[in-house]
Amino acid sequence: MSATLSLTESQTLTALRSFLLSVLPAGTEVVKGQDNRVSEPVGPNFVTMTPLLKSRLSTNVNTAQDCAFNGAISGNTLTVSSMILGAIALNATLFGPNVLVGTTITGNVTGNGGVGTYTVSPAQTVAQQVMACGTQTMLQATKVTVQIDVHGPNSSDNAQIITTAFRDSYATDFFQSTGYDVSPLYADDARQMPFLNGEQQIEERWSIDAVLQTNPVLTLPQQYASELNVNIIDVDATYPA
Repeated sequence: MSATLSLTESQTLTALRSFLLSVLPAGTEVVKGQDNRVSEPVGPNFVTMTPLLKSRLSTNVNTAQDCAFNGAISGNTLTVSSMILGAIALNATLFGPNVLVGTTITGNVTGNGGVGTYTVSPAQTVAQQVMACGTQTMLQATKVTVQIDVHGPNSSDNAQIITTAFRDSYATDFFQSTGYDVSPLYADDARQMPFLNGEQQIEERWSIDAVLQTNPVLTLPQQYASELNVNIIDVDATYPA
């Protein structure tokens, strides 16, 4: 299991694009900026989104998620006979005394997180034993700044629409409905920044910096101790009189 993020830049921009499309006039295209060898959208009015900055808002929030079970592996099939704690997740790294390093749970056959069968990679043979597939998660609250460039003859009015709606409870409710962990914080005042197109013609453009909070969670494999061995050490000492 390699590191995975619960929220990507693409998903953040998808949520922002959905918001922009909900408030702008019909027919206004919204695309990601900085695309090479791509012409402008066909319509006269369009919007581009360009991520500018990511700033940490707080220290990490860490969570331990241990998982242990009794199971055996034959080829690419893991058979779980009983659960000890936690739940089995797909793409998790499998740990065990005789399990090959880097073994990953690749699919669910009948297990659904508990007793049953799963597919693993690479293929191997492991007798019945205790195995584990624990993880640790790290949440970093992040402030993301996205430059929104509003092009076209209606760009001034469209910029006014965006800055008004973005700093309203409408935006908060809308972003929540997208299903992504993205929330609007604020947008600065729109500023006019004329744009020179490929034909060396000046087009009207207004630019806005929209600031959002995202809460991506990084998940990594983690081994946990299954038992502790306690030994008594005699610390008595004899000192000379």
